[in-house]
Amino acid sequence: MVTPKGTWVVEWRELHVGYIHDVYIALVRREIRPSAHWITEFLPRSATIVLAEPYLPGGMEYALAWDEECGWRFGVFVQGDARCPTLLKWQTCMCGDVLPDPGEVADTVRFLAERSHGRRRLRRRTRQAWSMPPLYRSYRDVDDGFDERLRGHLPPDDPESSM
Repeated sequence: MVTPKGTWVVEWRELHVGYIHDVYIALVRREIRPSAHWITEFLPRSATIVLAEPYLPGGMEYALAWDEECGWRFGVFVQGDARCPTLLKWQTCMCGDVLPDPGEVADTVRFLAERSHGRRRLRRRTRQAWSMPPLYRSYRDVDDGFDERLRGHLPPDDPESSM
């Protein structure tokens, strides 16, 4: 990728940064405010976006977690950071693809947050649920076209070509 400061080589481990950025922007455009986000330092490539609101009773926060094998999950944030995998409780797997359209992700988050917010009492009475997300691919599948899909979310190599 060419920048005003020279050429920036996007490493394989960083190809998902453009996609995560696109999802972040889609959330903001739908008035969903993230409070924190990070890209993890391990494989499979993954990222987390913690939402500023709505909060659940007891100060619990919603979060989105993405990885290149399972796609997006939405749930109550338990723990995680750039060096620790994100753990969500009451998680819901979203959008049926490992790389859904960013607008679809944001619309689904809005729907799930509104639905979950209306069922607060039910959640307090039920036991903690841990569901296993689907496995759409393996990070070891290097020739399946996934990296090309990720590259589609990066800025163009020649900034002049996008004008």
